[in-house]
Amino acid sequence: MMTEGDLRALVRQTLREVLGRAGTRPDAPPATETVRIACDADLQAFVARLAAPGAIEAVRAGRLAFRLEAAPVTPACPGAAALGPRAAVAEAREPSPSFDGVVSERRLAGLAPGSRLRLAPGAVLTPLARDRVRALGLAIEREDP
Repeated sequence: MMTEGDLRALVRQTLREVLGRAGTRPDAPPATETVRIACDADLQAFVARLAAPGAIEAVRAGRLAFRLEAAPVTPACPGAAALGPRAAVAEAREPSPSFDGVVSERRLAGLAPGSRLRLAPGAVLTPLARDRVRALGLAIEREDP
């Protein structure tokens, strides 16, 4: 089990590594985004932000930087992590994954709060997965057969 201190150290180390590799351009200062990671949902939202098209390239090119906001770490804070406008735009461009078969709570671990859950025809949510969907505020979208 990861402790609060371990989680903070991991996030800081990851940010240092990503930002340390970023080259800077003298003609354009990087846009700086403040990142608050107080729970698992916040961490998932940050990872989703990095997965947005062009985000990693912008970090490596020095056009985008992140600043960690101090926040108490809690194991779960449903709904506490707002996606923000940039993440919402990125999510709109990226198709959400489609889940088939039996969808357990564990399979939903990578979804950001407020995102869409696409279910293939015949997919079934377990009771714990339904609780997780409610806690994250996910919109369920069923695909046509």
